[in-house]
Amino acid sequence: MIPCYSVELVKLESFKMEYANARLECNAADERANILASEVIGLEEKASEHLWLNLMVHQSHLIHSLSSLLLNKCS
Repeated sequence: MIPCYSVELVKLESFKMEYANARLECNAADERANILASEVIGLEEKASEHLWLNLMVHQSHLIHSLSSLLLNKCS
């Protein structure tokens, strides 16, 4: 017959292993979350730059169109 303390020791070791595995999984999930957050920030920056450039282009076209209208009106 197996002594009681041996069974408890096996249970304790099993719990320690489960806990260590859970910690590893949490750390891996945290690392993936950090990578994804970094990628999202990069995409947001690119989108912001793209929108800013589009705004500048449209503003330039608007100024050109208004200038043309004013020149034609004054002629």
